[in-house]
Amino acid sequence: MKVKKIGLSLHSGKQILAMNGAELLEKFLSRNPGYGGRVGMITGEQGSGKTSLMLHFARKLAGKEYVIWRGRFLVQWHKLPDWEKKVRILTYKDDNIEFLKLPYGGGGAEVLDIPVVRYRDAKDVLNKLDKNYINVIYEPPGYRISEELVEGVKERTGYTISPEKLEEEKPHFFWFELLYRLLTREDRDWYSVFIDEVDDIFPETPTGAQFALQAWVKDILKDLRKALVSLIASTHTIRNVDWRIRTKIPTYIYLRGAEPRPGSKIKSQYLLLMDPGYAYIEWGRYGVFKFEYLPQPNYDVLVRRL
Repeated sequence: MKVKKIGLSLHSGKQILAMNGAELLEKFLSRNPGYGGRVGMITGEQGSGKTSLMLHFARKLAGKEYVIWRGRFLVQWHKLPDWEKKVRILTYKDDNIEFLKLPYGGGGAEVLDIPVVRYRDAKDVLNKLDKNYINVIYEPPGYRISEELVEGVKERTGYTISPEKLEEEKPHFFWFELLYRLLTREDRDWYSVFIDEVDDIFPETPTGAQFALQAWVKDILKDLRKALVSLIASTHTIRNVDWRIRTKIPTYIYLRGAEPRPGSKIKSQYLLLMDPGYAYIEWGRYGVFKFEYLPQPNYDVLVRRL
């Protein structure tokens, strides 16, 4: 009997991890107004599959809700099979960019003819989203936050952004404005915002207006969830993200080589030894699930401002 129990225990331990992983992942991707949106952080070493996993999530949610993807200048969305039918590009009205296809192994760059949708500001973006696509948004070269957002920051955090700081125009300010517009919109559709390399937007050591804006994000994460907005982010190292924000994130997904958050029940040595294509998900309890790497195209796509 003892041998049988030990064997069953060893076997059931792996089963429990897999069962917990499947349940937590299903819960993370489910949409129930009673629970609201989801907020999660995906972290792992370079090449561990963060982008593949995020694209899997985005592809699963597209068609059911509005999916927003932060565009980067060395793009990742081209890893989706048949991306031409799944991706829609939005760029700022005065921004002139082109997409260059760069084959591996040499050869000249080819300009891709990709249609784009122009937007005026963050509020206008919401009117131009298409639920049937992954909406890839390229932030403007510079963006000035609105007085409405400034008042919202003061009301929520007590921080006053000085008039001279209001004159600042920074590209990543766009994302704070977009979150504000999602929070204050007058509908109850579902939205998911995917931000790869989120430490670009919420760095560990913000200064000036950025400090106040990140304090505001920390305070409104719960309200975003109530407004049926999910925020799914990724980073190589969670220590590079503002601690005020990362400590408010309820769900963490760890890939190979990830550094667990302080207080995590998951040991770092588990993550170092984890096989590629597996992930730990921690949300109160924790489990393991498996995902597939997206096939690597034989080219990169580079976005260039003209």
